[in-house]
Amino acid sequence: MVFKIKNIEVYVFAIVFLLRIILGINFSNYDVGDIIEIKTEILNGKGKIEKIDNKFLREYKSIYVENIEDGNYKFIGEIKKINDRYLILDIFEKEKKVKKSSEVFLERKINILRKKLSNGCVNLIEAMILGDKSNIYKEIQDKFRYSGTSHLLAISGLHIGIILGIILYVLDKFSLKKEIKYIFGLIILSIYIFSIKISPSVIRAYIMGVVYIISNIIYEKNDIKKSFLVAFIINLLIYPNSFSNISFLMSYLCVFTILWIYPKFQIQIKIKGKNWWNYLIFLLSIQIMLTPLTLYFFKTINFLSFFINIILTPLGSVFIILGFGSIIIPNVFSKFYLMIVEGVYILLEKNLNIFEKIPYLSLKIENQINFKIIILTYIVIFGIIFSKKLKEYLKN
Repeated sequence: MVFKIKNIEVYVFAIVFLLRIILGINFSNYDVGDIIEIKTEILNGKGKIEKIDNKFLREYKSIYVENIEDGNYKFIGEIKKINDRYLILDIFEKEKKVKKSSEVFLERKINILRKKLSNGCVNLIEAMILGDKSNIYKEIQDKFRYSGTSHLLAISGLHIGIILGIILYVLDKFSLKKEIKYIFGLIILSIYIFSIKISPSVIRAYIMGVVYIISNIIYEKNDIKKSFLVAFIINLLIYPNSFSNISFLMSYLCVFTILWIYPKFQIQIKIKGKNWWNYLIFLLSIQIMLTPLTLYFFKTINFLSFFINIILTPLGSVFIILGFGSIIIPNVFSKFYLMIVEGVYILLEKNLNIFEKIPYLSLKIENQINFKIIILTYIVIFGIIFSKKLKEYLKN
């Protein structure tokens, strides 16, 4: 099968990615007493380890420290304790990363919003607009997860698409030439992206957004599937350990479903309520494709989340628009506007509270036999679906 692939780019990427794994991922087995260098972001005394000795970890771990203020750090120290999920370090040296001016601006803006909005509302703005979920209440996260709408909490293509749409809409008001408008759009989007917390889903959405903008600047037709593949490749080269990241897997599988799976079941003929039927098929296809991941990582199945998404996704999209506006609108004009933001947040929270009371909306699969049967069933179904396509591809 491998040698029948004719595209040289596939072999080039495979070799480059293999080298990136070998050189970029830390395969060392550390023991108590080892001296290491760690890069991490500390929040409330805890942080996910980004790199050890300037290399990514095979699996994500956290670090616990005491008497260290929040921020991005480089630590050098001795390992005192190692657990499956975290390690404790006796720190010898620490170097705190200086915040960029854009990060300082966003931090000040959030502090101002906390004086005018409820903590829950501001925390949601931080998560949906700035990519920082550290302050989201656990009960809110659980409600989003139970309703099958936790994707709204992570910045993805939906968020970037909405924000890019806002940027281009505002630039349209200045009657700029098309090329100038999209160049400014690219600059503003880039400043925004590199001021928030970066994650695989953010990188993927940003790259696809950049490809879309550049295609409009040079008057080339935008091929969204190629944009997706370019984003996937670049994402893996930047984060070679991404396959152990649930955010990365769900983000790319979701977009893969939208681009390759959903169109196969989309209704093309003219029937009454065609758009609504297609919207249901769209949500259902995503849920079905993501189920193996939610089973593997969370041992849960969301049965009716595609119905819940009919309500919460549009409402969440409105909150994203308003939340982004609350960041950029000058404080002097924001009083009435922030009342609307708070109102939409309350409406979103009330809906979450209602859906939380629906029984069996999300089912926990504790029995290992049932879990294995479900996963095996998915593998068989996907194998049947894609085997024919694979044979056709190899023939060509």
